[in-house]
Amino acid sequence: MEKVGLEDVYRLYVNDIYRYLCRLTGDRVQAEDLTQETFFRAYQYLDAYRGEKVRPWLFKAAYHTFVDWHRRRKKRPWRLVETIPEQPDGAAADPVRALLSQEAWSSLRTCLDRLPEKQKQVILLHCGQLSYAEIAEVLGIDTGDVKRSLFRGRQKLRRMWRDEHDDGQGK
Repeated sequence: MEKVGLEDVYRLYVNDIYRYLCRLTGDRVQAEDLTQETFFRAYQYLDAYRGEKVRPWLFKAAYHTFVDWHRRRKKRPWRLVETIPEQPDGAAADPVRALLSQEAWSSLRTCLDRLPEKQKQVILLHCGQLSYAEIAEVLGIDTGDVKRSLFRGRQKLRRMWRDEHDDGQGK
């Protein structure tokens, strides 16, 4: 990969990597720093790049960058951001709808935080539109484990969501 190619890769994937890291850190400024660190590491380890797909390779670098950062900051728990970055800000158009949406995202974030780490990672990467094989490559697990973790994580999320939003009528 040449430097010009790396610039093209940066332009293509910087937003995806940023959104993923933003969801993990809960801090947009920190996500920006980690995004830059991810691409810096990618540049440093170009010789380790073996021609695999670029996008999962970058997500793997982002994941490892996050893990390193998280280990340094163990004393502080990490959370997902208050609002998912790609969600439009509809507060000006309909404040009631915006408030309900914010409450729903807050509740979802709480449920995600209660999932085991691997299930949370698989769900977030799947939301980032990575394939099973790409997720397996990023996390260093097999595709069967990805499928199981995604299935079980979704089941737990549904159960937690139902428990929190039960209308009191046993539904």
